[in-house]
Amino acid sequence: MNKFIPNGVKILVNFNLSRAFRSIYGIFYLLIGIAMPIIFSAILLSSFKSILESPIGASILGQTIPAIIPLMATIGGMGVTYLFSTDRSNGVYEYLIATGKIKIQDIFLSFSIVTIALISIILGTDITAIFIIINFMAPSTTVTIFELIAVFSVPVAYVSSLISILAMLTWVSMSKTYPGVNAPGGIGSVIGFIPPMFFLIVIVRIFHPLDIILIGGLFSIILFIIFIALLIVVVRRMSNERMLT
Repeated sequence: MNKFIPNGVKILVNFNLSRAFRSIYGIFYLLIGIAMPIIFSAILLSSFKSILESPIGASILGQTIPAIIPLMATIGGMGVTYLFSTDRSNGVYEYLIATGKIKIQDIFLSFSIVTIALISIILGTDITAIFIIINFMAPSTTVTIFELIAVFSVPVAYVSSLISILAMLTWVSMSKTYPGVNAPGGIGSVIGFIPPMFFLIVIVRIFHPLDIILIGGLFSIILFIIFIALLIVVVRRMSNERMLT
């Protein structure tokens, strides 16, 4: 399978994946992505302990916890954007593109792979820990919560993070380098927070709890379609020349 992966992608993945686990920012955001959903779930379960077995308690848990997971996972992958921002400011990509070692598409693909690896670690750790906590404190809500995690939290965590990477590269390809613009908290990364925040703030309040699993699944599908459409448009419009300016 490696022979089908462009050499530029291999170079960048090997280079950035190890740095994601060594850099202060990479580790910092990774720990936030892992710790916050677990802490939040434990606090939420403790706060609503008296009504966990009631429909209201089950509804609060069944909607809120799955919505928090992709939001925190997106934050957990933000250390990748610091690597990109730093490397571009230092002229790393300008050199690699100018020498023909990589293409602009290789940058996106490589950072997507690194992001997916980080998100997989975050989701694997969080889902396992939350499963143990819920089984211990509110076993009757386990099935409902994990159905929504499966159809909403997992796919939205991946797609939202990839949208962040796509938005970051798009922003960079259309602008000059300004301090902080492409760092976490900048315009590219923040876009990835919109889907899980929208679901948590808007969708959860509009739809009936009994319909939330279906709505969560449809939300994931729509978000994936939007991502594919954005990807097609951006890849066609991006050029090496724009990246170098």
